[in-house]
Amino acid sequence: MPHVKLTGSEDLPNSQRVRGNCPELLEGLNAFYERIWLSDRVDASVKELIRIRCATINECRY
Repeated sequence: MPHVKLTGSEDLPNSQRVRGNCPELLEGLNAFYERIWLSDRVDASVKELIRIRCATINECRY
């Protein structure tokens, strides 16, 4: 499997560092994510459960 160059600070998650190859994409996804995560419409614990479920479905090891 080919590897994508990681950019940016090593303090960032790899998912952010990969998206850093396309700054416009990184900026847009960050803005979208912040709107969802910072919204009070859905309780934070429910959002966390959704995030864990999505990671499980996608076999993400984070």
